[in-house]
Amino acid sequence: MQLPQLAVLIALATVGPTVVGTDMASSAQRPLTPPLVISSLSGRDLFRFYCASCHGLTGKGDGPVASSLTRPPPDLTTIAERNGGTFPSEWLERFVAGDDRPAAAHGSREMPVWGPIFQSLEPRDRLTPVRIANVVAYVESLQKR
Repeated sequence: MQLPQLAVLIALATVGPTVVGTDMASSAQRPLTPPLVISSLSGRDLFRFYCASCHGLTGKGDGPVASSLTRPPPDLTTIAERNGGTFPSEWLERFVAGDDRPAAAHGSREMPVWGPIFQSLEPRDRLTPVRIANVVAYVESLQKR
């Protein structure tokens, strides 16, 4: 795992639960280490847990760890605008999964590639493609209209 990806995973361990939100009474009974793979398949939940630390809750690139990155995260609300008005769902799914090269419009590979990360955390989990498709669909819902 590359150093930027490790830094993001560490940020998720500390910021993820705060972004998703926890109940103080129930959190007192939970282990101190939050799960690295959440059970929810909701695109919104996945985005908040895995992406919002860098991209921000609204996807504009203003997450709490964005300023510590060498390259600022892009504004995800303008993907369709930067792509001639069309949201590239299939390409973005391949990109997030690690199956495609980065485009200059997105930035560097400093962004974690979630397909291999999910697979390494839960090797037998067949839901990795579902998680990626759902988070991409949620990013599509964030597009400026």
